[in-house]
This record gives sequence, structure tokens and C-alpha cells, in this order.
Amino acid sequence: MKIKNLRVIWLLVCETALAGPMQSVPLIQDAVNQYISTNLAPGGKYEIGGAQIDPRLQLPQCEQPLQVFTQSGEIKPGRNTVGVRCQGERGWTIYSMVSVRSFKDVLVLNRSLQRNDVIRAEYLTAETRDIGLLQQGYLTELDDVVDKQAVRNIPAGSVLSKLHVTELTLVKRGERVNIQSGKAGVLISAVGTAMADGAKGQKINVKNLSSQRVIQATVVDSGQVSVYF
Repeated sequence: MKIKNLRVIWLLVCETALAGPMQSVPLIQDAVNQYISTNLAPGGKYEIGGAQIDPRLQLPQCEQPLQVFTQSGEIKPGRNTVGVRCQGERGWTIYSMVSVRSFKDVLVLNRSLQRNDVIRAEYLTAETRDIGLLQQGYLTELDDVVDKQAVRNIPAGSVLSKLHVTELTLVKRGERVNIQSGKAGVLISAVGTAMADGAKGQKINVKNLSSQRVIQATVVDSGQVSVYF
């Protein structure tokens, strides 16, 4: 059965079932509104459309508390089908389409970036956007992006996402690095050559210039890697 033009539909209602007291439509609407407000994250900015129960609707009065539900058990940004169910001898179920727009302040570039550019706070502006129209991974906090670098060219006006940024490269392939190795209480330093670019916390291959051995070390700072046993 299809839902068309955001209209409520009802199931299995016949003339004999309509005899007797009728269900209050405002109470159905209140139950739907309460369900929506309960299942939206608190403190958010939302626009809710639909969920208008047809005032001409005639259903037997429900003797049990109304049960409001969605297939997923939650309300999400976008289109949601919300059901209202009455369980009992003269039970019924109706559905309504609810559209939810959720807004957040996201980070937007105010200038273009080239690949490997370091991202500064002054390059960013916070703008309120409908997150239902954005790809997952959009960024909202400066700490998640400032002093990181662009992985590709990004035009001005773009909403920054996790796919746009990476940790700053602290060690570059072919450059000399200081290797710190050892264990608690014992620390040995040596000079090596990085065999790959590396960001903080990343493991790369490094050639020890004294032993000529290739080891795997963790980038800890600019020009510095570590190997701990």
C-alpha cells in the first residue's frame, strides 16, 4: 500500500467498526508530536513538516494508550513514516509521513585550498546548513581540522569533511630523521633516512644509517621517529 501526497491512510476500518464513540483526532496528533519531540536529539535545530492528521478522520475510540512507532524506532533527518496503533477489540492502525530537516553549524572554507595546504582557523567560517543534504563526515569543530592539511584541491564555499583533511606531514621521504629507541630507563639515539612520508602517530620505514638496517618507526614530531621495545 502506498502513501501519497503526505496524506494519512488507515487500515481495516469498516462501517461496523465506526459505530460508537470516535477517537479524538487532536489526541492522535498530540501523540505523534510527542513521539517526534522525544526521539529527536535535544538541543538541535529542526524544521518538521507533515504529520498533520486529517481532521475528518473517523476511528473508533481507543480504550488503550495509543502506540506511536516507526520501523527504525527513531526519527531521522529526511522522510519518516510514523504509525499510530490502537490495540484492542476495535483496533486500528494509521500512518503519516513526517519530514524532518536538521540544521547544524558546520565548517565552510572561505578561500580555496590546494593539495597539501595547511588549514588555518582564518580560512574557515561556521555556517548553518541542512545536514540532511550533506555527505556524512562533515566537520563542526575547529580542533578537528586546524593545522591539518588538505588531501586535494578544495574550492571556496565547500563544507569541510573528514575526507578533505589528513594529519600534517611531519616527516618527508628521503629526509634525515632522529631515531629514538630503547625501553624504560634506556634511550638510544641514531640518525636515519625516512623511506616514506609520515604524519604524527603513523608508522613508516626508516633506514638506520649506522647499521644500514631498515626498521619500522613511529613519527612523533618533525624530523623525529621512535622505536620502543
